[in-house]
Amino acid sequence: MPIPAANQAEKQSSAKEKVYRQVARWIIDGTMVPGEKLNEGEIAAYFSVSRTPVHEALMLLAEHHFVEVLPSRGSFVSRLSLSEADAIYEAISALNGVLTGLACGKRTEEDLADLEDINRRFAAALAAGDSEGVLALDDAFHLRIAAVAGNPYLEKYLRQLQMHITRFEHIFIRDEADRQHSTQDHQGIIDAIRARDKAEANRLAEANWLGVYREQRPILEKAIGGGEMM
Repeated sequence: MPIPAANQAEKQSSAKEKVYRQVARWIIDGTMVPGEKLNEGEIAAYFSVSRTPVHEALMLLAEHHFVEVLPSRGSFVSRLSLSEADAIYEAISALNGVLTGLACGKRTEEDLADLEDINRRFAAALAAGDSEGVLALDDAFHLRIAAVAGNPYLEKYLRQLQMHITRFEHIFIRDEADRQHSTQDHQGIIDAIRARDKAEANRLAEANWLGVYREQRPILEKAIGGGEMM
């Protein structure tokens, strides 16, 4: 039988997801800057859709803290603040610790080989000065561990937090922050997972995130000025 034609609700939902993903990408990579006003009409014209899925996408972005909706003023890209950065890095550190600990009891030799491969490519990207590659491979490393941990609920939260983290990571990239020791941090995590040392894996995963952040936080202080990044 032929595939049924998509109904209007399905088309609208698809359009909303498309707008959500692309606008989120623009916010995360800095194409849309903190505090920038979002014009629903312009966005609708860009995607060749009605304003309804655009409005729904912006509401979802607001729910996920990428957009701020101000009554009678409109929707704006959410601002970055040091207090927000502190909270997000604290959360992702704790979550990665839990996931890495869980991975210890479920990992296979294939999982370990994959993590070693990602870390080798991560080191190569660092050596080549490929900052975008570094960010992508760092995400891939931690998401691979999350996949090994086998908890889709925790993995979903990790993906959401990584989207927020990337907004701050792009500031570090522009400042050419040093991350050379991250390769060794990753290797220590792999070794702890290999040894099924849950406590050490948890500790190293948390230290990896918070250690890098504490070193780079002065860069944020300079960029944001101790308050919010406009």
